Amino acid sequence: MKKIQMCLLVLFLLWTSLSSSSQEQKEAYVVHIKTSLSKDDAQICVAYNFIQAALKTGYGVSVIIDASAVNTYKKGWRGRDKLEKYKLPERLRQELARELDMHIDKVPKTYGEYLSYLIGQGAKFYINGAMLVVSGISKKYGDVSSLSTETFEVIDLKEIVKMISSSDHYVVY
Repeated sequence: MKKIQMCLLVLFLLWTSLSSSSQEQKEAYVVHIKTSLSKDDAQICVAYNFIQAALKTGYGVSVIIDASAVNTYKKGWRGRDKLEKYKLPERLRQELARELDMHIDKVPKTYGEYLSYLIGQGAKFYINGAMLVVSGISKKYGDVSSLSTETFEVIDLKEIVKMISSSDHYVVY
């Protein structure tokens, strides 16, 4: 009888540890932003809204900044990027307030604030280091001193491939 009880206890402990570890792993999205603000501001707008919705729904989100989108985060001659002061349309802010269930005063007013909000909510941002060099933003791989934010982790093409291939969901803007 003691052996059966011991076996049942071990099985129970094994089952609970497996079920709790599977609950802790949440599905993840990789959001690949490739279009610069100057080419189509709707792409970044929709991407940020998607990231916010995925985070709110409980997904993990990794964001890859790539191609012409790297130019959006380059410091200009005033030390700012194109997003920092780019205002969110008031109708979008109202809709975000409704979706986030928060007062309109708490909703970001600019895309720079929105970026900070998304990072604060758990989104992880990565940037293609080779594109920084090719576009002339960085003189050498890994240099982010010409970006308005240092919160981006510089990654290479192999890391981008690994991120995309291991993700549960992949979205491109």
